[in-house]
Amino acid sequence: MASATETSARRAAGFWAIAFLIGMFGTAWLLKTSKVIAAPWGLAIMILPMLLLIPMVRATERMQRETGCASVVATRYNRRMLVASFAYVIGLGGALLLFRQQEAAKPFAALLALLPTLPVFGMIWAMARYVIEESDEYLRARTVNAALIATGLLLAVATFWGFLTTFGVAPAVPMWTAVPVWCLGLGLGHFIGKVRGL
Repeated sequence: MASATETSARRAAGFWAIAFLIGMFGTAWLLKTSKVIAAPWGLAIMILPMLLLIPMVRATERMQRETGCASVVATRYNRRMLVASFAYVIGLGGALLLFRQQEAAKPFAALLALLPTLPVFGMIWAMARYVIEESDEYLRARTVNAALIATGLLLAVATFWGFLTTFGVAPAVPMWTAVPVWCLGLGLGHFIGKVRGL
């Protein structure tokens, strides 16, 4: 039976995860529907709900400590992913803002495309380092399973949306949305792992 502190830690992690999702999707929805702030500057506002990642990661680390699933490697992974996630959102907003503010020549536009892309390499590197460094086979397997679920979800969603676009049912979506879909899948994969682990 779970102790009171373990239950409290689980609830706090769940609360901050839900707050983060509501903050991100709610802010995106408000920016899209209200038209109060122009599109490129709206992305700068997305930094505010991104700040909810900080208490979410801290609450998750507390939950890992309370449930006996904490490791130094996991903490390093969480911090690396946190930095890469912020860099991605800042890079994405900066690239879109600079691209829309001026007529960018193709070489400059190609360089702008690197701003949000380099942090994605940071996310991949952080996950690879975690899998290499983690000595606990159960924790490593849980992370690999979550990544497989995320990749499977991304492939399924991209294929389905691609056919919807081909058949003229849905509009085309920018390809950079693959990263947020994969990250949602990663969170879903971790959730499924926790439920199955119980």
